[in-house]
Amino acid sequence: LTDFVERERNFTRDASHELRSPLTVIKIGANMLLKDAGMSDASRESVERIRDAATDMEELTAAFLLLARESDQALAREWVSVNGIVRAELERIRVVAQDAAVSVESRAECELLVLAPEKVLASVIGNLIRNGISYTDAGSVSVTIEERRIVIEDTGAGMAPEEVEKVFKPFYRAGGRRRGGHGVGLTIVKRLSDRFGWPVHIESSPGVGTRVTVDFPIARVEAAPLGA
Repeated sequence: LTDFVERERNFTRDASHELRSPLTVIKIGANMLLKDAGMSDASRESVERIRDAATDMEELTAAFLLLARESDQALAREWVSVNGIVRAELERIRVVAQDAAVSVESRAECELLVLAPEKVLASVIGNLIRNGISYTDAGSVSVTIEERRIVIEDTGAGMAPEEVEKVFKPFYRAGGRRRGGHGVGLTIVKRLSDRFGWPVHIESSPGVGTRVTVDFPIARVEAAPLGA
C-alpha cells in the first residue's frame, strides 16, 4: 500500500512537471493568434503547434500514468530515432526560449535508433536539454549523438562533486539556485533511465559547465543523415 501511494504521488508530480512545456507552447500560440485577425502563415503555424502540443500532453500523460501505476509492459516500444527526438526538442525549446542568451547546437556522428516508448525517450532527452539551458545564463548548450549514447554539454554554472551526488533528489537545486522548473526534471530522468536500462553519467565543474551522458546499451546505429 505504501509503494502504491508513493507511485501515485510520483505520477502527480511528474505529470505536472512534464505538462509545463507543452502548456507554454499553447499559450505562446494562443497569444500569436490573438494578435492576428486573419489566418496568416504565422497564425497557421501557431495552430499547428497548438494541435501538436495537445497531442503530446495526451500521450505523455498516458505514458506516465502507466509508469506510475503498473509496469511498463503496456507501453508500446518501437525503434525510435534519437536524432529525430533531438530535432523536435530543440525546435520546441527555440519556440519557448526565443530570447535566451544561450546558443543551442547539435551534432550527429550517426543515426541512433533506440527500442523504447517514444514519449519516454523524449522526456529523458528533453529534460536534460532544458536543464542545461536553465543553468546557463550565457554561453552554449551542445547535443552530440554518438554510437549508443547521447551527450549534452553546457557552459553554465556547473556543480561541485557533493552537488552532483544530490541532483537526482526531488526538488533539489544545485547551489540553491532557483531557475525554471521545480527541481524534479532530473528526478524524472533518473527514474525513467533506471526503468529502461539507460545509464546516466554526470560530470561537472563549478564555473565551467556540466556534461551529461546517457548510454543506450540496446540500440541500432546507422550512417549519419545528410546535413547532420
